[in-house]
This record gives sequence, structure tokens and C-alpha cells, in this order.
Amino acid sequence: MHDIVIRNAEVIDGTGKPANRSDVAVDEGRIAEVGDLSRSSAKHVIDAKGWAVAPGFIDMHSHADFSLPIWPTADSMLHQGITTAVVGQCGLSPAPLLDETRAEVVAALSGFFGEFVKDVPWHEWSSIGDYLNFLTRQGISPNVLQLVGQGVIRASVMGLGEGRADQGQMATMKDQVVAAMAQGAIGLSTGLIYPPGSFTATEELIELTQTVGECNGYYFSHIRGEGDTLLESVDEAIRIGREAGTSVQISHFKAARKDNWDKSPKALQLIEKAQSEGLDVTADVYPYLAGSTSLVTMLPQWAHVGGPKEILKRLADPAARSKMSTDMQTGGFARGIEWSSVLITSSPNRTEYEGRYVSDLANQAGKPAYDWVFDALLKTQLDMGMAVFGMSEENRRREIQFPSMMICTDGFGLATTGPMARGVPHPRNYGAFPRVLGRYVRDLQVLTLEEAVYKMTGLPAQKLRLKDRGLIRPGFTADLVVFDPAAVSDRATYDNPHRYAAGISHVLVNGQFVIRDGSHTGTKPGAALRI
Repeated sequence: MHDIVIRNAEVIDGTGKPANRSDVAVDEGRIAEVGDLSRSSAKHVIDAKGWAVAPGFIDMHSHADFSLPIWPTADSMLHQGITTAVVGQCGLSPAPLLDETRAEVVAALSGFFGEFVKDVPWHEWSSIGDYLNFLTRQGISPNVLQLVGQGVIRASVMGLGEGRADQGQMATMKDQVVAAMAQGAIGLSTGLIYPPGSFTATEELIELTQTVGECNGYYFSHIRGEGDTLLESVDEAIRIGREAGTSVQISHFKAARKDNWDKSPKALQLIEKAQSEGLDVTADVYPYLAGSTSLVTMLPQWAHVGGPKEILKRLADPAARSKMSTDMQTGGFARGIEWSSVLITSSPNRTEYEGRYVSDLANQAGKPAYDWVFDALLKTQLDMGMAVFGMSEENRRREIQFPSMMICTDGFGLATTGPMARGVPHPRNYGAFPRVLGRYVRDLQVLTLEEAVYKMTGLPAQKLRLKDRGLIRPGFTADLVVFDPAAVSDRATYDNPHRYAAGISHVLVNGQFVIRDGSHTGTKPGAALRI
């Protein structure tokens, strides 16, 4: 007798091959058989007639390492069919934390993520190993693959200032990378628009990333620019991978702002050229036209030097505000911004701002938009999140079709009730994977269903060298998702984001039901995976 049998399903095996009607049996956490199992009995039987069964989806870019210690069931992820997430992205990871700079780094992370990290039990860990051990003791519903953040390492060793690392600082940072990877990290991430990553020269990144290459790890990068400097930034990521000897993943690929939309196909060509040279360079994307990050990111780079306390001082200084306003209009993240496209997604200290556009808020206050932003950041102690609309639908379709493009959420593990239901976060937290299957597969026919599942399962598993995940094959770990191809869809919107996806009925992680009949079971069978 099998533990679980899924009968009469359209099996989409994760290879990209056409689906076939079959049964899938699970025993002791692994796929036992695939085929005609009509004569087999099981403790639990799912009649999946009319439904598809696929490998569990792999989220290639997640920040759930900051939500899992607070909300280990990660409901918004599992309801999408996500069973594994790559966390520690954008140069930001919960560790390592060094004694002498611990308070400063935690304050900087809290300033960046705001509400999401105020309940994080920082006292539980100092190292990546400590953190992963904490998750194991606590239990988590999804699997995770942990990256170590270059921004956190640099801030821990050098503080939040500018400048090139000296020989001793570089040696310490390399030691931190080696230790993190020995403790379970799979590679290094960078967030090169965020301090202190943005203060880091390419040569310093290459030197540090060579340590990752020696450990056979990965380089994941939120590249230095996704707008005016997109092509130069993609080139930089490729150069780092080439010279450091690492596999490269370009995070949440996009060409931001209309005057940069023509750069998207050119950037994809750069990736293809690198691949033709034998380099392992790939990317991921979320299926929305708005990005999301902290509102403070709008400020020019010089305004971030020294961390949150110095930022607040500058925001209170009329001369500094005047210079910030001028610089934001001529360069950096905010150049060319239309404030009618900037939606406030979280503002726990001023909840009346949430769900409203900066242009409307500024008009209501009778202030220029720049002044409203500076005042609001001061009033909220920098704790404000935003979504910025600025991508092209035509580009999104082309990017999703790109052969080596994978899918991501760039989100957290949230929930529709309780402490993780606050604010109006980007709907990608709840709907990225179902949106691909519903809108881009079923409605727009940008991809076949099998191609989309491959981008969510077999392709990322191959990239991450997960030898027993990502495919429906006997002996593989039973990370599985059962869904209705005719009904699967995202229900989260920018106005009403806290809504689970439709059409996903069952999700198994390591052979255990996490979603059953559309409801989270509360089980926590996930693991911190190593490669």
C-alpha cells in the first residue's frame, strides 16, 4: 500500500515534454511509481481527473528568509505551488552578524525591510549556520536554499560608508563567505542599487566572488541598474561571473521606464552571447509591470552614506533636501520618475498612506512630490515600501519566453490573516506563479503549459544542481503541486493583494500535504537544502 496515490492526472513532468495521463504514487517522501496504478491501494487517494500534477515550483528569487522566522508556514508561497525558494537575495541575508557591528547591521536591515523584520528573533543567530539551524528547529513549510548577502558582509566588516576594502577587510569578507558556504549557503548575492552594495567597485566584487567560485557556488545579482544603465549592468554581472569562475543568475530581469524599454531585447542578447561563450548565465522574472522596494531607495546614492541615522539627518537639512531633489531628477533610481506611478505599499507608522499614489498624497498635502517624499520618510523613520509601475507588457511576454528565463516572486511568505496580512504589498507575493499559468499560458498563449512548468521546475532544478527535485520521476523527492489548468489564476491585485491564488488544490513538500483541498494544513516539512 502506497502512502499517497494521485490518480488520473495530466502529468507535466518538468522536462518540457507533452503531458500524459497517468498516476503518481508517493512513499516515504519520494515518488515511488508513475504509470497505471489502478490496481494499487493507498492511505490517501487524490482523484485528479481534469487536473494537472507537476513538480513543486521553485522560486528563484525570494526574501522569505526574513519572514520565515516570524511566519514559518509561508502561506502565500505554498498557495502558489512554491515548494522551494532561493532566499538571501539582493545582498541582504539575516546573517552573518559580527559582534562589533551587529546592532548597526540589524538597524540597517530593519530600515530596509521595515515592518517585515520588527519581530525577527535576531538573538537566535549570528552565522548562516545558526540561522539555518534555527529554521530547522522551528520547522518551515517550504524548502529553502540560502544565499549570503554581500551587502550584509560588507556592512558588518566596513560599515555603511563608501570606499574600497583594504587588504585586511577583504580577507575578513572572504573568510565570511567561506564560512557561510561551509555552513550551508549556496552562493553570494548582491544588491547593487542598495548601500553598501552600491558603494562596491566591480573589482572588489570579482575578488570576493572568486571565493564563491572556489566553493563551486553561485553569484545572484540585483544588478547595478535596470533602467538607463541596464546594458552596462548586465555586462558587469557577466564579467564578474567570467572572471570569478561562477554561475550567474540575474535577478528579477526588467527594463524600467519607457525610454529604456528598447534595452530589454539587447540585454537578453548579451545573456545569449555569454551562453554561447560557455558561461552559465541565466535570469528570472516576475509576471508584473511594477517593481517594488523601499521608498528610501529613491534617494541619491550619496544620501545613503552612513546608514539610516545619517539619512534622517539629511532629510531634515534644507540644503541636503534641495540637492537630493536636483540629483533625483537628473540621475539614479528616481530619474524620470512619474510620481503618479509610485504606489505606497506599506507605511505602518502612517497607514493612511498605504494603497495611495505619491502624486495624490502630495497634491492632498499641497506640496511638491519631492518634498512630500522627504517629509514622509522623516515621519515614518524611513519605514515605507512602494511599487513602481514602469515595465512594458510586450517586453514581459518576450522575457518570459526567453529560453533560459525562470520565474520568481521577489516576495515574502505572507498570509491573509494575522501579522503577515498588514499593508498592501505587491501582489507578486501571492500570485506570481499562478499568474504565469493563468494569464500568460491559458489566456495569452505566450507559453505552453509544459514550457511554463519547465521554467518553474526542471530548469531551475538543473541550474541549482538539485539532483532529486524538479521532475516527476521515480526516486525523486515528492515536491508536487496539483492544479486545474482551466481555473488556475492569481487573485491578488494592487488594491487587494492579500488573496490566495485560485485553482491550486494540493501541494506536497517532501511527501507531506502542506496544501490539501485548497487549505494550508499547518504542517512544516520543509528543509534547508544543500547542494
